[in-house]
Amino acid sequence: MDERTPTLTEIIHDRSFRALLRLSLREAMTWDTFLQHPLPPNMSPLSVWDMLGSIGSCIGVHLFPDEEQNLLWYRRTHELSDLVEEISRRSSKDSPLYEALLDHADRTFSFELRFTEAVAASRLAGIPVDRDHLEMHVRLGTPPEQPAERIVANAVAIDADLPSLAGEPFSESLLFELHRRLIEGIEAEDIRSLSTRYGDRPVDEDAWALVRQQLQRIVSYAEREDDDGEDLSVLRGNLVADALRYHRPFGIASTHVASLASKLFYLKNNLPVLAIAPISEAKRRWTEGTLDEFTLCGPAEYESTRRRSCCDLTVHHTLSAECIALELDKIESRISGIAHRDRAARSMLSTDPRFNHRQRSILARALRTPLAEFHIRYHQEKNRISYATARRDLVELADAGYLRAEQRGKAFVFVADSRIEDLSRNL
Repeated sequence: MDERTPTLTEIIHDRSFRALLRLSLREAMTWDTFLQHPLPPNMSPLSVWDMLGSIGSCIGVHLFPDEEQNLLWYRRTHELSDLVEEISRRSSKDSPLYEALLDHADRTFSFELRFTEAVAASRLAGIPVDRDHLEMHVRLGTPPEQPAERIVANAVAIDADLPSLAGEPFSESLLFELHRRLIEGIEAEDIRSLSTRYGDRPVDEDAWALVRQQLQRIVSYAEREDDDGEDLSVLRGNLVADALRYHRPFGIASTHVASLASKLFYLKNNLPVLAIAPISEAKRRWTEGTLDEFTLCGPAEYESTRRRSCCDLTVHHTLSAECIALELDKIESRISGIAHRDRAARSMLSTDPRFNHRQRSILARALRTPLAEFHIRYHQEKNRISYATARRDLVELADAGYLRAEQRGKAFVFVADSRIEDLSRNL
């Protein structure tokens, strides 16, 4: 047997190596998958793997250095490009899904998505929270006593207010402001106790300087101009979140800062559906091994691959894109069900000549969300009608027994009344 180490030219022209190289450009390849393929002679598996990585780094998309000054990068495989293109199409302002969310998603649905994301962000950090107990507090507007739950409740409130921050520069000061609001109302001693309990340790000045340096790199990466369009916005927003989670510059609140920061990134880059989707929920399920849907690999195979190529994020990005696509599937399914119910309700209501199309839309929403509230000003702005017309639409429905007016401070809101229940039983 020839024990001579092959030259680079011989490696490049080896049929097995060429097949592996083509595969690495076509799709993400884990270490386990790699071992299933024929390898060039006189080379160890790790040597071949490192050679593929070196070539991939030369032609890949470069990101930013890690804490050890190693440059992070990924291959834009055909698989990854197709995945991201699909996600971008489904998540843009012009997408049918976004239009459906505007037409059919009410406050209850939006709250559920925000709440799911905030709870998942805590669980990604290994912090358990009682979802039912926490939801009761958040819905009632009463601050939870437990510091971990208080952070989640604050995250839900900040999430609802994110559009007002979308115009702010993506900067360190913005991230520190998110952190300040996340821990608002929590005593410093409780934060320290929570941090110690869940693995954060006090850092000295030198360690903090390194963390701060990495934070600056993450912010610069999020804000940089990508003139050739090589780095993809879907992946950039996701990497911002994962880098913040990994480096933990904000201690116990880092996963929530990460979640909110990625949502802001997506809002700034015209991908509003990704600013709504609870992406952390799919990542949590994948991490815990409860994600039933097929993905590239599980946590153990991912870790095995990462140990051998920590700077190559191709597998990481592919898994993340798959998780994002799965969350979009879930939202689309939910919206499709809501839209079907709306159509059924409007069809039934169309037989009543007393109501116009705007009023039928109101009744359809009241049917799917019994706790929904209807405001004259919102109805006016949504339908671009006069205040008097908007008021008449709601008052007529109240007179017919479908809505009733309730006073909230100096204003009136309209809520579902008894006849809505009668309609619901007939759907």
